[in-house]
Amino acid sequence: MIEELPTRVRAELLPVETASQEEPTARVTGEMSPAERILYGLLGTDEARPIDDLVELSGLGSSEVLASLFDLEMKGVVRQLPGKQFPKVLL
Repeated sequence: MIEELPTRVRAELLPVETASQEEPTARVTGEMSPAERILYGLLGTDEARPIDDLVELSGLGSSEVLASLFDLEMKGVVRQLPGKQFPKVLL
């Protein structure tokens, strides 16, 4: 319900979180497995990559790529588009 309020009103109701000193990307990549780091490095924010390309470019097995992409999606750093294509999410 709060999300529907104007930004000014939301800002008054919700406490402001203090920003971390480290870059958001550095904080996120520090929490990734090696396979997740490889895949995250192959992705861009401007263009989505199909899963077949990610399997080929990463050198990982398809099941490992799928599992890692799912984990990255749950962390909120990538998203899945129709056709099993994945871009990075802007942090």
